[in-house]
Amino acid sequence: MRLSLLLVGLVGAVLAQEPEFPLTADSKVQEGVAKGTMVKGGYLAGEESVFPGTQREYQLYLPAGFDKAKPAAFMVFQDGVIYQAPVVFDNLIAKGDIPPLVGVFIKPGVVPAANENALPRFNRSFEYDSVTPLYSRFLIDEFLPAVEQEHGIRFSTNPNEAAIAGNSSGGICAFMVAWHRPDRFRRVFTGVGTYVGIHGADQLPVWVRKFEPKPIRVFLQSGTGDNNLYCGDWWMANQMMERSLTWAGYEVKHAWGEGGHNQKHASQVFPEAMRWLWREWKTEIEVRANVKGESKWKGYEVVGEGEWEQLEYNFGRFSRLAANASGTLYTVPVQTQSGFATSALSRRLAGLPTSPEKAKGVWKEVENRPYAVLSSGIASLASDGKIHLYEGYGTHVAAKCAVLPNGRLMFGSQSQDPPGTMLFEASEKGPSPLFHVMSDEFCLAVDHRGRILAGGGQVIWVYADQKSQPVVSRLVHPLRSLCFSPDNTLLYYCHPTSNKVFSCQIQEDNSIKHDQFYAEVEKGNLDTPALNGLCVDKNGWLYAATALGIQVLDQAGRVNFVLPTPQVPLDVCFGGKDLGELFIACGDTIYKRATKARGVVSGQMAPIKPAPPKL
Repeated sequence: MRLSLLLVGLVGAVLAQEPEFPLTADSKVQEGVAKGTMVKGGYLAGEESVFPGTQREYQLYLPAGFDKAKPAAFMVFQDGVIYQAPVVFDNLIAKGDIPPLVGVFIKPGVVPAANENALPRFNRSFEYDSVTPLYSRFLIDEFLPAVEQEHGIRFSTNPNEAAIAGNSSGGICAFMVAWHRPDRFRRVFTGVGTYVGIHGADQLPVWVRKFEPKPIRVFLQSGTGDNNLYCGDWWMANQMMERSLTWAGYEVKHAWGEGGHNQKHASQVFPEAMRWLWREWKTEIEVRANVKGESKWKGYEVVGEGEWEQLEYNFGRFSRLAANASGTLYTVPVQTQSGFATSALSRRLAGLPTSPEKAKGVWKEVENRPYAVLSSGIASLASDGKIHLYEGYGTHVAAKCAVLPNGRLMFGSQSQDPPGTMLFEASEKGPSPLFHVMSDEFCLAVDHRGRILAGGGQVIWVYADQKSQPVVSRLVHPLRSLCFSPDNTLLYYCHPTSNKVFSCQIQEDNSIKHDQFYAEVEKGNLDTPALNGLCVDKNGWLYAATALGIQVLDQAGRVNFVLPTPQVPLDVCFGGKDLGELFIACGDTIYKRATKARGVVSGQMAPIKPAPPKL
């Protein structure tokens, strides 16, 4: 019996051993194939770097016959030379299966130890495992330009001519670079990718389903013997990524096996992966999003397909937006220096005076450059494209704005005496004071009855009309933005320093009750606050301007999809014809995008009862 048990144990041990993954001929040196050149280098990051003080080694593969005068297709590898890549490049380039690539093999950064009794700082996990755009910023804006300058080469700026790869943490790093910057990288290979909970990468299978599909082609490799540790199961996580990418309509291929957490299987399939990633490179090099039209991304049902269009509307730095029922957009630029810097093209397209002499005092010279002096800081864009500027407002600098039932614009201007904010009604004749709010930071909303809600700090003032004293209610949390539900009964507001949205109910007696947590948006960017502005559509869906883009929540408060934006949006608003365009304010730029949804202007429209959500 003991002998039998021993034999069974030995057989089990043999069966449990990792299989061999012999390399194919494509990964072995071949006679008669021209060989590329390997060049070594090092990079020391200065204090202004994304990763200050880090040192790292790198190698470049320059293909045979490489012409430095031409911009080169290239492929970046994390962790240095892996997968026998230089040999594979020689063989596949010779066969014409891939373009003559420059290989960039970069190691993770290390901050040297302060002394011999100290430990260096090893940056690999921080750089590679993070879902933030820090590493992509380092690679694209800092490292690659430094390599170009050092070696006299030029990398192609066509994203279809750039690939990126990595193993383990280097694999998730490669994916995140393409995810954040598909304008520079569109082909990705990952071996045993670390899509688990180390620095937030376990979010990625859900992000892939929620974010608008990106033009990325992905090859994944993993195996049943991959890691299964405190932060997750690599084998299962890679399968979840593959299923999510397929669901969202990406071009994705995988190689599953029985290997462990190493490079063996990935090295075996690397030549196959390269052929697939670069297929048809001679005739159809562009990698497109949802190329087969099979994506199940929820956003296609609400906003359809399309892109953000930048408006030539440059009067300053834009922070807040509002609209009226006819779709006219009102924007609040932030005044800087002595006025608003505008380009000659902007002035011409806006129908503004093109010289100070023709501007009747509206223009002045600042350092020999014309600036438009709009002391109120309010401009409007009608649905027919006509721009109107509110002028002659003295020293008032508009902060937030909203549209009243009479169609007039209401805005706030900071007041020194008394301290706080004074609300004004805007007109061609100038501002008319309405009332004073005891808060420097505030938000505005108006309902169909004409009730004006001004929120600041953790307080909401509800004015039944322009003459009555307000009903004052205290909120659970401070607020940054405020908007009504389509039926005008619920108020949504976002916390200024978190990713949380709260909801409360306005009563017939103008009091605020039932203040509670409503939703939590996706987060993942270290640089900016999570939430900036809110608006709703007729279906009761909530649109939140966040660091990740416009996140769209259903009536139950669930983020259904995310619209990435060209810049971080500071506010969001429906406007344009039939309120069918989504506008975002992004600092010095305003963008718009056509949608299937239709917006709500609570102060000028009758209440709308949306359909209930699917719970």
